[in-house]
Amino acid sequence: MTYDVRRWLSTSVYTDAGAYTDFLRSLPDSVPELTRMVCGVIMHPSMYFTEPWAYLEEKYFGKISDYPARRFKNEDEIYITAAAMIAGILRLDGRGFDVRRDVTRRITVSCRHASVLFSAILKAKGIPCRCRAGYMDFGDSGEEFTEHWVNEYWDSKSQRWILVDADGYYEYEERFGYSQCDLPRRKFLSAGKVWLGLRRGTLSENVRMYIPDVLLNAATYLFMDFHALMNNEIFYSHQPLYLRDGIAALGEQKLRALDELAGLLENPDENIAALDALYRQNADFYVLTNNTQNVYHALFDKN
Repeated sequence: MTYDVRRWLSTSVYTDAGAYTDFLRSLPDSVPELTRMVCGVIMHPSMYFTEPWAYLEEKYFGKISDYPARRFKNEDEIYITAAAMIAGILRLDGRGFDVRRDVTRRITVSCRHASVLFSAILKAKGIPCRCRAGYMDFGDSGEEFTEHWVNEYWDSKSQRWILVDADGYYEYEERFGYSQCDLPRRKFLSAGKVWLGLRRGTLSENVRMYIPDVLLNAATYLFMDFHALMNNEIFYSHQPLYLRDGIAALGEQKLRALDELAGLLENPDENIAALDALYRQNADFYVLTNNTQNVYHALFDKN
């Protein structure tokens, strides 16, 4: 390996726990225990917009209908950083993380936030950890992949990155015979692999993604994965400014630049120096905007 894994001990504005760092260090050292704790204090927003799953209500959440009507059913924009999440979690229940919580005492955040929180915990404990954005095979058939964030942490004993789904609720162990704390690599398609597969027409015919604009979605996840590997775990709406008009507005030269980025992201450990260079030098890739700024740009463009 041509780099020091300790680079992923560094924190960003998203993974820095701030005043809560010592609190995170006081949590158990066992990765499975930590994963259970993360699962125990969050609730995925999708649970409120689909038919409640009886086994999840019984085993993990309590009645979904108990969730207070006055609270947002998606609190991603409220708890965008690890420090904000920890503050919200402790505000709802001051006893800490190691508590079985019903829906009324969980923050309602998506997989990106679970991944950021898990990274913050391991970084605080001195364990290199990085977020990854891509596509997960939840059904374990290899046929259907859904947008998802996971984690990789460095295991010094086995000298390898271990794939973890901190938003998995441990259904994997019971249903498929393996733990969400050490997932098989086939479970997760990197955003780079999906982008190149779509561009080249080589993505397996078995892979189905129910996404309206799958190429734009892949580009979005490509940049989230890229920035996450640079210790900058951007939010869903934080995207490069030059993408604000969509994929169709890009010329072939810029599309080929995305192909190059995707190729590097397929194997970041071998290509970390090249990724670092792109992050420092390519303004297309590091000048970000968000949805609010896009509204302003639209107004200014008219004037």
